[in-house]
Amino acid sequence: MLLVLIGAVAAAVSAASVPKSEARPKQPEKLNVVVILSDDERTDGTSVMKNVNTLLAGHGVTFTDYHVTSSLCGPSRASILTGQYSHHTGVYDNFGPHSVSSFNSSSTLATWLHGAGYQTALVGKYINAYTTAEHHVIPPGWDDWQALDSIPMEAYYNYTLNENGKLVHFGHRPSDYSTKVLTNKAVDFIHAARKPFFLYYAPVAPHLPAIPAKQDRGKLENIAPIHSPAFNQRNIGKEPWRYWHKDMLKVAAQLYINHVRIRQLESLLAIDRGVKRIVAALKERHELNHTVIVYTSDNGFLWGEHRLGGKIWPYQESTNVPLIVRTPWTTYAATNSEPVLNVDLAPTISAIAGVTPGLPEDGQSFLPILYGSSIPTWRKSFLVEFLGKSKLPNGPPPYIAVQSKQFLYVDYFNGWRELYNLRRDPWELDNVAESPAYQATDQALDLVVHQLYAAPATRQ
Repeated sequence: MLLVLIGAVAAAVSAASVPKSEARPKQPEKLNVVVILSDDERTDGTSVMKNVNTLLAGHGVTFTDYHVTSSLCGPSRASILTGQYSHHTGVYDNFGPHSVSSFNSSSTLATWLHGAGYQTALVGKYINAYTTAEHHVIPPGWDDWQALDSIPMEAYYNYTLNENGKLVHFGHRPSDYSTKVLTNKAVDFIHAARKPFFLYYAPVAPHLPAIPAKQDRGKLENIAPIHSPAFNQRNIGKEPWRYWHKDMLKVAAQLYINHVRIRQLESLLAIDRGVKRIVAALKERHELNHTVIVYTSDNGFLWGEHRLGGKIWPYQESTNVPLIVRTPWTTYAATNSEPVLNVDLAPTISAIAGVTPGLPEDGQSFLPILYGSSIPTWRKSFLVEFLGKSKLPNGPPPYIAVQSKQFLYVDYFNGWRELYNLRRDPWELDNVAESPAYQATDQALDLVVHQLYAAPATRQ
């Protein structure tokens, strides 16, 4: 019934643009895996990252329709490590009772790969509230633990690292810049690790306060302004939140948003150099051709679109983030337009490592896509959810949403509803939830989203 409804209301999934391989390469028994996870980087962030584009995208697959299922750091990171939706991990918020304290760290990518003989390392940001809720304890499965362990985690200077149980403070010197320090530790792990290895490298850029490295300040001051029709959305008469954000953004607010945007993009330049160093370290060890590199982010960020800032909202700027996967067998830049999710990363990495996930999965391995094959059973639509409490003034109420190629439907827990026809309205400017012409679609999608939300995680 669910598939019939989805087929009736969702557009057919676009065919992948990755050509099928003439002969599927033989996969080494155990490939190394490197995950590079930025923080609050929307999908257009990689436009300023030369090394990401040449060294990763130039030898891998760029997924153009990749989304996070919860656009908030903590819930998204829990989903990446488990392959489960937020309502199954129990992590709804960055802080409080439904943050990392609700997370079952005994069964994650780290424990699954460690149990299969991988040497594992986390370098950077783990899950929000780790410092207060976990009290510096190293979670199971990590052989090398180089985690940001101070409040706030998102610090570029004056922060503490948990270096395998020893708390080490870093100050304000240029050499203390957190992206640089974390890159050094990631490279050190690559040089020293026994094979196979799994590296989870998670710097905090471009999260606010988005402090660029000294050498990068001012580099992007002249970047072109945002030209999105959604920026400072003029007509919000059909938006359920219209009374919360009724005023157009003033000139001062627009200037501030552009300042934030430039600083965030400039802070990404240090990660881009980190990518170059990681690839070079893999080459030096003769492991680049035995390693899959995943580049992605935990959620996106609104730069004044829909008169909004920050994240959490269900709009494209908030949920659509980069996903680039470099593989040993790809020798050119390929793209794919399948709807891939952050909950797909854990099952995919498990498949690369030849490991069975230790949890029922909401996600699905897209490894065949990396080999240039299609997956006939691939999803037609997906769930987006926010179940926590917004810390922003006039932030969104909790909601569940369903998105397909054609529609985005949002059911807020306070009774609000939004429906966008993405083919006619890709910028999500015309909420047609109350339109008689869309009544049947509205009702069908309401049923779909609740069935998706109620469905148990099943894949293993």
